[in-house]
Amino acid sequence: MQYNPTLHKLSNGVTVILDPMDLETTAVRVSFSTGSRDELPHEYGLTHFCEHMLCKGTPRFPNKRAIDDYMDYHGGTRNASTGRSSLSFFGRILAQNVNILIDYIGDQIQNSLFEPAKIEIERSVICDELRRALDNPSRQFSDFMSSQVFGNSTFSTLNLGTLETINSFTRDQMLEFLSRRLSAKNCIIGVSGRILDSASVLEQLEKSFSFLPTHDVSENTYIPYSPGIYHNSQPDKKNVQLCILFPEIWPADFAHYYNNISVGRFERYMNKQIADVLRQDNGLVYGFSGFDIGNEHHGWNGFITETSASNISQVVALIAQNAYRIYNTPDITSDDLDRYNRKDALGDADWLESSTRRCDKLMGFYRTHGRIYDFYWANSQFNKITVADTIENSRGYFSGPMSIITQGADFEADLRAIWDENLK
Repeated sequence: MQYNPTLHKLSNGVTVILDPMDLETTAVRVSFSTGSRDELPHEYGLTHFCEHMLCKGTPRFPNKRAIDDYMDYHGGTRNASTGRSSLSFFGRILAQNVNILIDYIGDQIQNSLFEPAKIEIERSVICDELRRALDNPSRQFSDFMSSQVFGNSTFSTLNLGTLETINSFTRDQMLEFLSRRLSAKNCIIGVSGRILDSASVLEQLEKSFSFLPTHDVSENTYIPYSPGIYHNSQPDKKNVQLCILFPEIWPADFAHYYNNISVGRFERYMNKQIADVLRQDNGLVYGFSGFDIGNEHHGWNGFITETSASNISQVVALIAQNAYRIYNTPDITSDDLDRYNRKDALGDADWLESSTRRCDKLMGFYRTHGRIYDFYWANSQFNKITVADTIENSRGYFSGPMSIITQGADFEADLRAIWDENLK
């Protein structure tokens, strides 16, 4: 396996990670550390709207057909995405044409036309996208959790905006917003795949992204947390979605990397044990898993599942009973840890063998920790985890202020009381 990513800086400060692989193609990702978390209420959805317009044409490629024809001719694909903390432009192309893809992405970010007629077309498209999201039960659950536990804009469809905000945005507002939010200082570029000539790639990146200004860009990393018991009533539903959350024990910084991956081993063991009790032994749920949410500074972990209203009390009681049992008398073994390491080797292959996923992995780790992800070092950390470390680092897992969030059919049970009665 080839794994030797290197870190570079363009003259204006843009961070570049080159990640050579033995492939026939190359993936490129250009990501700015700005997203829905950085929008004010009257700007909800503005980053996402700008993303759409940055893909709708430049003087060189005036429409989608021209862009698609150009990419098809050179054996490439392209796309873009908006997240809570990122605005990204990416693609994959035959290795010999990587500079063509870099040139195209630079052109779309610098020279997109934001034509008024196309803005109106996309306004309708995005409103339809929002309506579809609002009708999705999973998005409804996420929206409810966000509004009750984490503050409205944290993990919700507000990254798409509201019908009111989407219909209010003007061309001038979009251009002014991008001028504030896009900078060399919050930009990372990843190139993974076959890199025939690193010097040529860096030269093209310099040429294509030297236009980026170098001003500071603020980032809203704060996540409010209002622990409690919340139910989103949907009387027409038969099932109840359930999420139980606890604050992370350790900070998410690099200094606590080993503590956190040790806790991860405890969670993995606990979640499998509880899943077996709920599904295999009692037939109460179709699926059960661990759940995590947060950012590079704050995080929450817990459980997520779904069951009928008549079973919700029993499900919560069994989760609490078995969580308590596993926490206080953990019977995790060295063989379990070895098995996890072997299973993870297969999971590692999923991203190590994919240029696009390697871009994501490297850039995400750099954003969080300010350094290149060292696969060999990380592997050594997992391999040295002991049963004692797993137990010691997970102490206090259930001590923080918890939240229980449900959505769906109504029920009479006091879930907090059931949890307290059985977590002992």
